[in-house]
Amino acid sequence: MNEEKDTTETQSLSKIATALSKAQGIMNGAKKDKDNPFFKSSYSSLSSIFEAIREPFAVNGLSVTQTMEVLPTGLQMLCTRLLHSSGEYIDSKMLLPNENNPQKMGSLISYLRRYSLMAIAGIASEDDDGNSASGNNAPRPKYISLDQVKNLEETINGNSRVRNMVLENCNGNMSTITVDRYDGALNWIKSELAKDKAKKND
Repeated sequence: MNEEKDTTETQSLSKIATALSKAQGIMNGAKKDKDNPFFKSSYSSLSSIFEAIREPFAVNGLSVTQTMEVLPTGLQMLCTRLLHSSGEYIDSKMLLPNENNPQKMGSLISYLRRYSLMAIAGIASEDDDGNSASGNNAPRPKYISLDQVKNLEETINGNSRVRNMVLENCNGNMSTITVDRYDGALNWIKSELAKDKAKKND
């Protein structure tokens, strides 16, 4: 995925730095409230992340916005801005890939909003493993092949509901599904298609 990150900020950060330090001192991790049917794991939704930071931010004069900017080139950029009541702020900008599929783009934006917000707030999911986060002793994941991605697409056979759910649970890109989750993803797709077929026959 073609991503480009940029960070800008006001010249003085003393007040926002102090406020963020205090907020982080009382913040809990974001609850993992969404299930990923392919990876058989859970993750923190955008609402869960906002819930974790809302009160610590409010009592310390902090707020955050996430907006989309269209560059002269036509590409879109996600801008996450951390603000302080003093007027100080920090920006984190991420260039989005050129994607014409609106469903896929929506999934990508949702994914990037979650992780951009967690990064700028300095918050993690409740049960993140430190070793996994740092990469210590963590084997490199093996992703499915292009042929396997093609097989998933052919199995979906144009069913937009199922395809959108697949993209939502693999960060908008089927090629990020790991090899050990391929069979589970394929079986899940087949079961969802069977449900749709059964509904049509009712």
